[in-house]
Amino acid sequence: MPVKDTFLNPEDKSYKPSRHPENLVMVEREATIRYKKSYGGMSAYFQGIMEKENAVLRYTVCSNQDGHDEQRVLRFQVPRMDCPECYEKTAWDSLPGETRFIVETKSTAVNLAGISFMDQLPVTVAWIKAVLPEGIELDTLTAGMVNLEDYNTLAKGDELKPVFRKAPKASASDVMWVPKGTRGQKLPEGYIPSKYYNI
Repeated sequence: MPVKDTFLNPEDKSYKPSRHPENLVMVEREATIRYKKSYGGMSAYFQGIMEKENAVLRYTVCSNQDGHDEQRVLRFQVPRMDCPECYEKTAWDSLPGETRFIVETKSTAVNLAGISFMDQLPVTVAWIKAVLPEGIELDTLTAGMVNLEDYNTLAKGDELKPVFRKAPKASASDVMWVPKGTRGQKLPEGYIPSKYYNI
């Protein structure tokens, strides 16, 4: 684990040791931890959003209607590998370009975030409902990251479109959401449209 220490001013009053306050040596330690991470059964979703101009949003489907509270097909976005009602394995499908993505509600802007969003604080999120071309709504909402300027103007019922990171990092932040009709310079820096989802 690489470690980098920077010496600090021993007179710094923000650090108050309980013993031996005289002749302190103080350092700020920056540590880098390397580890291997697997997305396991969710890999298909991340493969989809990492394809830049060919990026696609994938979701999962459970067709075991007899095992559900209401006898119908269930569709999950963000994907679920096991159906939460019947516990059967789900199947993968892709959201077609004609899918409508509609703001259901907004989350609170937050100044703390996981590592995927550390360089994009405050994180602002809209909860998005996906509606397939035939009018079928997916059974779960997507928590979609939007930039702060867009977040401040969004309202329930607004339509959003996904854009994808030009240099993917294999993280949830590889996809962001912009208001329908957003063009060119107004796209988030480092993000491009997919040919499957017209802006």
